[in-house]
Amino acid sequence: MDGEISQGGKMNHPKYAMFFDMHTMQACPDVGHDFCAEEFAQNLKNAHVELVGFHAKCNQGFCYFDTKTGIRHPALPEGKDLFGEVVESCSRRGIRVSAYFNCGLSNEDGLCHPEWCRIGLNGNLLNPDIYDIGWVTPYMRTMCPNSPWRDYLFSLIREVKEKYKVAGFLFDSFNPFPCICPHCVKQMKKEGLDPINEKDVNLFAKKSVLRLAEDISNIIQAKENGFLSFFLGIGAQDNARIGSYLECECLPTNPAWGYDFLPLTSRFLRTLTKNPVFNMTGRFNTWGDFGSLRPQSAVEYDLFFGLANGMRPNIGDHLHPRGKLFKSVFERVEKIYSKIKKYDFWYENAVNLVDIGVLLPENRIEKSPALVGVTRMLSELRMQFDFITDESDFSKYKLLILPDDVLLTEKRIEKLSVFLAAGKKLFALGNSGLDVEKKKFSLEKEFGIKFLKECEYDPAYFALSEEYAENLPDIPLAAYTKGNIVKALEGTQTAGVIVAPYYNKHWDGIYSFFYTPPDKKTEIPFLTFHENTAYCAYPLCSSYYEQASPDLRKVFEIVLEKLLPAPLLKTGRSFPSFGRAFVTEIPEGRNVHLLNYLPELRGKSLLVEEELTANDMEITLRLDGKKVKRVYLAPEKKELAFSISDDKIKFTIPHVKGYCMAVVEMEK
Repeated sequence: MDGEISQGGKMNHPKYAMFFDMHTMQACPDVGHDFCAEEFAQNLKNAHVELVGFHAKCNQGFCYFDTKTGIRHPALPEGKDLFGEVVESCSRRGIRVSAYFNCGLSNEDGLCHPEWCRIGLNGNLLNPDIYDIGWVTPYMRTMCPNSPWRDYLFSLIREVKEKYKVAGFLFDSFNPFPCICPHCVKQMKKEGLDPINEKDVNLFAKKSVLRLAEDISNIIQAKENGFLSFFLGIGAQDNARIGSYLECECLPTNPAWGYDFLPLTSRFLRTLTKNPVFNMTGRFNTWGDFGSLRPQSAVEYDLFFGLANGMRPNIGDHLHPRGKLFKSVFERVEKIYSKIKKYDFWYENAVNLVDIGVLLPENRIEKSPALVGVTRMLSELRMQFDFITDESDFSKYKLLILPDDVLLTEKRIEKLSVFLAAGKKLFALGNSGLDVEKKKFSLEKEFGIKFLKECEYDPAYFALSEEYAENLPDIPLAAYTKGNIVKALEGTQTAGVIVAPYYNKHWDGIYSFFYTPPDKKTEIPFLTFHENTAYCAYPLCSSYYEQASPDLRKVFEIVLEKLLPAPLLKTGRSFPSFGRAFVTEIPEGRNVHLLNYLPELRGKSLLVEEELTANDMEITLRLDGKKVKRVYLAPEKKELAFSISDDKIKFTIPHVKGYCMAVVEMEK
C-alpha cells in the first residue's frame, strides 16, 4: 500500500509542504468544475513542494473523495473524485498527499443528526458565541466525540486509508468544548464525574477529545505504517506521543497568534520529538481570507525563523471552490522555496544549541504575559534558550529561569535541588520559587531569602545598588506590576531595593490619587544574589510585556551577566534589537542565523513588508573547545576573516539583508 510513500513502515521526512484549505459551503454551485489535478500537481512540482495537505472532509461536513459512507458535496460533478485525482496526479510526480479530516466540526452531519451535536452548559445545541464572533462562524455545530459521530468518522477515515495511497493525515478541531448531551452524561456518571459540575464537565471534555484522537491513532497506526499524523487541538506532549510529527500553526497577521506565538512555540516543540516539526504559515492574512497575498518577505521571515529552530516550512493556501488556480500564489511559493532550498545542506540534521532552559509554569506553552515577556527579553539579548517542562532533562542547561509564577511542586523541588548541586545557576522572578500555596519559598536556603507577604505598593519603584546601577538612569524605575516582600538571609547580597510611593493609587471619596511619585528607598529587597541563584521580587517578565522599557531589560541583562558570563552568542551594536539570532550545530560545525525583519503595526495589523539591512555585524561565538577550520557565509561560501581568544571566535559579517547564515566550520 505504501509504495513511494514509505518503505517497511519507515516514515519519510518531507522538507517543503503546502496545505490547501477547502471548507466549502453548500451554496457554492460549481465545486471542482474548473479543477485540473494535473495542472495543480505540476504547479506544486514547479514550486518544489514535496507534501501537500488536501481536504478529504471539510468542516462543513462534505467529502471530496469517492465515499460510500459520507456526504459528497452536492455541487461536485457526477463521478468526480477530487481528492483521488489529487493523490494520483501528485503521486506520479513524487509529491505526497496528506488527507485532511475535520473531526470536531461537521455542519451538514449536524443538520442530519442533531443528536450527534454537543450540547453546551447552557443547554444550547448551537455555539454561535464561540470566540465572540457571533453567528457567522464555522463553529455553529460542533460534534460530540462520545456520540455515534465517532463511529461514522472512523468509517470515513478507514475509507481513505484503504483506498488511497496517502502519506498521512491531518486531523483538525479537537476543541475540548464542554458537552452535557445524553452520551456524555452517561459516560461521566460511569467515570464518577458530576455532569452538573462545570469543572468536571470541562475535565471530561478534555479527556473525550484526547480519547478520540487516541482511537483514531490506533486505527491508522501511523508509526507502524509510516504515516504522517497530527491532531490539531491536542496538546503538544500528547501529539508527540500519539502522532508522528508536530506542527505549529501560526498566522502572525492574525491577532489570535501574532508575532509572539512562533518564538514561544518553536522553542518548545523542538524539545519534544526527533520527528518532523512543521511551521505552518499562510499566504493570506487569516484563515477564511480569500483575498490577500502576503509579501514575500513576510512569509520568508516566518519560514526562516522556523528553519533556524529546526522546523520545516508549510505554506497554507485556500483552494477556490471552483478549482481555479492562481498563478501569483504558486509563483510566490516557488520564489520562497527556491531561496530557502539553497540552505538545505546546513539545515539538514541541525540541532539548536542553548544555554538556558525556561521552565513553563503549567507545563504547557501559552501566549501569557510572562512567557511573551521573557521570550522578548531573552531574544533581544541574543540568548539561546528552550522552553521546558518538569519532564525535561535539566542537566543540559547552564541556567534555568523561572518566569514570574512557577510554583514548586515536590517533583520540581527535587529536580532543582539536583540541578543546583551540580553547580548550575537558577533565576526566579515574582512568585516563582514559592510553594503551591504561595506561603513560603520551597528552596529558602538555596535562594537565601524568606518570603513575608505580597507588597502592597501601587505603584512600586525600585533602585539597584551602586555596583549594578551604572548603566541605568539615576531615577527610581517603575515595576508596573505587583511584587513580594522578602527578607534577605545571611550571606545574601541585596542588589536592589524597592522604592515606596508617597501613597498608593486610590479614591478617598474626594480625591483621586492618580499621581503617585516615588518617595523613599526602603530596605525591602528588589533583587538578590545568593551563591548560584538570583531572585527578583517582581515579575519582571510580565512587567516587560506591560511596558517594554529597555531599562527593565537591562535589569534582566545584569542578572544574566552574573549568572551566565560567557553566553553562547553575542552580537555587536549594529544589529538592531528587533533582529533575531540563533545558533545551530551540524556535523560540519556551527551555524549562526540572523534575521533582520521588523513587524510594524499599521492600524490594527502587523505587517512585514521588506527585508531590512544592517552592516558590519560583529559576532562572538563560544566554541566549547572545538577547533575552527574556516568561517564563511552560506550559501555562496564567501570566507570571512576571524580571530580566536578565550575559547571564543570573533568575526564580522559585512552586510545582512533580511536573513543571513554564517557557518563556522570545525575540524573533525
